[in-house]
Amino acid sequence: MFRLFRFPALSGFLLSTGLLLSSPVTHAQTAVPAGAVAIHGYDFMTVTTTEGLNKKLAQLIFTPTFQNQTLVPLLPGGIFANSAEETERLSKNTLIINNQLSNITVAGWELVQVYSVSPISGAGYNPPVTRYLFRKAKN
Repeated sequence: MFRLFRFPALSGFLLSTGLLLSSPVTHAQTAVPAGAVAIHGYDFMTVTTTEGLNKKLAQLIFTPTFQNQTLVPLLPGGIFANSAEETERLSKNTLIINNQLSNITVAGWELVQVYSVSPISGAGYNPPVTRYLFRKAKN
């Protein structure tokens, strides 16, 4: 009778060991294969856009610098398209922003989040601010 239980116990042990060793948790703990790049975190970059009434307030700001640029000027003016001239200005600013964002993604940066920053009430005129957060795997 003892011999009847020996084989099922051994096969059960081998089956459970095989299932455990092939689980995703086990594979996640194995070493990185030779030739593969190990990721050691991310570098982050924030691109801030402000569109305001003057040249100091209408700009695209890179933090940290991107391709030796810290800022790209945008066309100043109002924030609403009330006329054909304003619509044209907004269209040109959008094209500038889109081209810069495209250049960033071509350079290997991944867009993580886009968010707007609310103006501070009672602090005078504050232009609308949009921030784009990018990340890139560290080498």
